[in-house]
Amino acid sequence: MKISVVIATRNRKDDLIRTIEAYQNQTYPNKEIVVVDNCSTDGTKETIPKLFPEIKYYWLPENFDIRSIILGVHWSSGEIIWRCDSDSFPESNDAFEKVVEIFNKYPEIDIIATEDIEVRRGYEVWNWYPLEIDRNNVPPDGFVSNGFSGTGAAIRRKVFETIGGFVGFGYEEYDFAARALLAGFNIRFFPNIRTLHFASTTERDASYRWLCTCEQFIRFTWRFFPFFRAIGRTFLVFFFQFVEGIIRRISPLVLLEGFFLMTTTIFRTIRTERIVAPKDKLKIITLGKSFFSLQVKYFSEMLKVKLKKIARK
Repeated sequence: MKISVVIATRNRKDDLIRTIEAYQNQTYPNKEIVVVDNCSTDGTKETIPKLFPEIKYYWLPENFDIRSIILGVHWSSGEIIWRCDSDSFPESNDAFEKVVEIFNKYPEIDIIATEDIEVRRGYEVWNWYPLEIDRNNVPPDGFVSNGFSGTGAAIRRKVFETIGGFVGFGYEEYDFAARALLAGFNIRFFPNIRTLHFASTTERDASYRWLCTCEQFIRFTWRFFPFFRAIGRTFLVFFFQFVEGIIRRISPLVLLEGFFLMTTTIFRTIRTERIVAPKDKLKIITLGKSFFSLQVKYFSEMLKVKLKKIARK
């Protein structure tokens, strides 16, 4: 069973070098590394092919953002696609061996979600998983999940072949996961497989990322939820995005742009993408958690991080 590591990158040369070296150190032998470069201008194009002639490296003439991952999948040859960022890789060198063992033992598992360890925050766990679990007692087949962290996840190729790739940046993992669940695929969370995320500051535009999240939250809402539930969720999205925009010091003009973007996204999604998940599938997609409770948890985690930063000073 071959694993294809697919990395989309842009202007993160030094992070990418460290990441490629880490994947080369994975003890599982049957693997390949595919890098899709979204028009980097920092010397990545000149450096990476010389340092790593054995990997597959593709430079794109323009930035296709997260959508370039599907190109990497197309150019890869593995039965398993390891989706990651250019600044993330498994903590242990035997992670791929564990992944292959799980897929071989449990053919009904289609996506393996891993634990996200935030290196710049003192190797803290980013608690993205919505349910309370005992991380010290992980079942052999993991915990049922409705998503995965984009910093590290193993996905069977057949999932991509069935539902396509990631659409848009920001919350794209949950949109992909929802489409996979609706198609009958299964996602399991294994917190004992840990992914280190260095959270590179390169190519991180706070306003752009906030706008992308605005669009994706609304798009997700009106794509999968029944009409009246979508309306209630929309009010919450507007409110929480406004709060986050204030916290992240987004300019008033960009805040206004975000609200116009969310409004137009509602009509565009209804017109072109609305599929509405059946009630039983919707419970799987949300794991029974409301958007309100998830946002409260998110802001609580954010507050903890800020308080710890203040304490260090």
